[in-house]
Amino acid sequence: MTPQALVLRMCYLALSVAIVACHSDVVQASQEPTTGWLDWRGPAQSGLSTESGLFDTAELGGKGNPWSYSLAGRGTPVVSNGRLYALGYEGEGKDLQEVLVCLDARSGALIWEDRWSDFLSDIIYDRYSIGSPTIDPESGDLFVLTTAGLMRRYSPDGELRWEVSTMEELGRLTFPNGRTGAPLIDGDLVIVHIITAHWGKVEGPARDRFYAFHKDTGDVVWWSTPGTGPKDGPYSHPVLENRGGRRLLYAGTGCGNMVCVDARTGEPVWRYRMATGGVNASPVLYGDHLIAIHGRENMDSSTIGRMLSIRLGSQAAADEAGPLVLDASHEAWRNELGSFTSSLVLAGDRVYTTVANGDLCCVNPADGEILWRHQLAPDQVHASPVFADGKLYVPMNNGSFHVVRPSDEGADVLCSLQLEGACVAAPAVCGGQVFVHTTQRLYCFGSPSDEPEWITVSDSDYGGSASAPSAARLVPGDVLLRVGETLDLGERGGVSVRALDVAGDDLGVVTPSQVEWPAMFAGAIGNAGIAQKVGAGVLKVHTAVGVAIARVRVVQGLPWVEDFESSVLNKPGDHGEKVAFPPGGWIGAFKKWEVADLEGGKVLRKTLANPLFQRAMGFTGHPDMSNYTVQVDIRTDGNRRSMCSAGVVNQRYLIQLMGNYRALQISSNDERIKERVDFSMKPGVWYTLKTRVDVNADGSGVVSAKAWPRGEAEPDSWSLQVEHAHPHTHGSPGIFGFSPQSRYHVYLDNYSVTPNE
Repeated sequence: MTPQALVLRMCYLALSVAIVACHSDVVQASQEPTTGWLDWRGPAQSGLSTESGLFDTAELGGKGNPWSYSLAGRGTPVVSNGRLYALGYEGEGKDLQEVLVCLDARSGALIWEDRWSDFLSDIIYDRYSIGSPTIDPESGDLFVLTTAGLMRRYSPDGELRWEVSTMEELGRLTFPNGRTGAPLIDGDLVIVHIITAHWGKVEGPARDRFYAFHKDTGDVVWWSTPGTGPKDGPYSHPVLENRGGRRLLYAGTGCGNMVCVDARTGEPVWRYRMATGGVNASPVLYGDHLIAIHGRENMDSSTIGRMLSIRLGSQAAADEAGPLVLDASHEAWRNELGSFTSSLVLAGDRVYTTVANGDLCCVNPADGEILWRHQLAPDQVHASPVFADGKLYVPMNNGSFHVVRPSDEGADVLCSLQLEGACVAAPAVCGGQVFVHTTQRLYCFGSPSDEPEWITVSDSDYGGSASAPSAARLVPGDVLLRVGETLDLGERGGVSVRALDVAGDDLGVVTPSQVEWPAMFAGAIGNAGIAQKVGAGVLKVHTAVGVAIARVRVVQGLPWVEDFESSVLNKPGDHGEKVAFPPGGWIGAFKKWEVADLEGGKVLRKTLANPLFQRAMGFTGHPDMSNYTVQVDIRTDGNRRSMCSAGVVNQRYLIQLMGNYRALQISSNDERIKERVDFSMKPGVWYTLKTRVDVNADGSGVVSAKAWPRGEAEPDSWSLQVEHAHPHTHGSPGIFGFSPQSRYHVYLDNYSVTPNE
């Protein structure tokens, strides 16, 4: 062994010790056992509760309805240790905010709350909080995915422990429907289901993906792309089981598939295409079968909707690349029922569901026979029933709420109440009480129980001793750095090299034998690498049990100026000429922008080849940036009837020059903040846009912007200033371009991000 190799090996031994020390510093579990209705579908994963003594009838504001709380919401509350947590929203226009509340479950009294504003989303019609918090059974902490894609962990007392901006860090996309669902906790992992457009050949295109974060740190542990191109936003909440020595996850996807994923590694196991659109309802497990339902057009007919049972146990052969693509031969049965997002309930040997025309249905899960249907409302969209104490508690889209005692002969409706607002989620059952959230209020029904009954949560541990290491993994698997920052292998804040057994369980640290640094880590030495330039690449670590990788993205810190002149034009462009890719660290820019020659200089040009990319937003910095000024030169092709729009993102606000409107506009979400002033534009002319965000001492803020023909003197005053009572205090800078119908190019040049003066 050479002296250099000996030193390197000693560094790696020290690295292992550092990793162990780092991972011992985790959030301590709560001293009080965490029990209750901890996630959206309850501890049985199927909308089932074993509690007894629940209410049969109630009167609004009277007997059986001890309290209600004024908060609009579209998700299921979760309950633990006498506290209820719910997502909602309050306010109008630019003052609307999402709210996470913690209430006393018995009295409805507010204990604490946290609020935040939407940003850069496509949400319309106030479609907020279409999701639920999830409680960690180990620590009692709370996990929330906001409508804008902020993945957050809170303590039971409301302390924010960590946050990941999935939009700015992972390229998460938003959709007008606003559906976010709920995080899934399994052991040390918290798993979310989102659509992202990231970077790289595999992870780059927009796909419905699962991301697993380490619940103590927020580090990405694995990601999975089990399906194909999405047609709808994801909403199906996964269910888990142990099968064949593996921990498996099942869920519907926005691409019309039901998928199976290894919950320890993210490896796609199989998929089955059920519909032309998204499969949004959550499935249920019934023995060796998975029962699922959807409300879109079927693949093999023009009919809408289907319930079916899939035989479990299939996976690709050892010598075949996964995932296995199932066909109809794997179905045990099917029937005609259809549901868009209303999920199934499994209680004993019966499955219950609500369908689009407002019927409550009972199905035999052994053969799919529809035993009966009973209409409760004119229609149903999202809300799901729960089963408890021999009764179904059924919220409907029109705001009606029903207590139904089912039998094989039919439905006995014990009570029907008309609540304020629409019911979009499912009830929660905990401690003798039933909680229902509508688009107007959060309701509590029943009387609290001192000795509630609990279902034993499905164990995520296989039991027995761990097997030998068979693979390696880097955690985090996705890393964001600034130029000049160091990526440490094993030190605090660095990358941990972990060994996995054949089931994907973590066996602890493993010693690397070789490290391959990405190109932007020029001069990496030993167990540390210094990011030298903006870019994106893959870190490879070789170990005795295999190669582990981490995706690394590097962005620039303040200040920086990008004039694109250093780009090498050696890639084929839209028109056959040579172009260059945009800076590799800019997420959301690849395939949507290219560096091209324009009149002897290099500029960033909006691509036209794919009409899906006619509107494109990319992020160029770190999401914790604040107090900066963005300036850029903009030019659009076209004519007086048709031009493009382009601009920048500053601290989660979009500031753009709108060619067809002849306007300068500041927005964040168009229904929350959108103000503009006239600004005359002509095609083929360069203009300079400048903007900054200031947060005042009282917590309010102002977004300022000005524009002028390039080469002329900068105006002394701002062209447009927008006040915001609840401003965004930080966020990544970015770029924006919109070429209607991909007809004309729009160009950016001399892009700078500098500290506010």
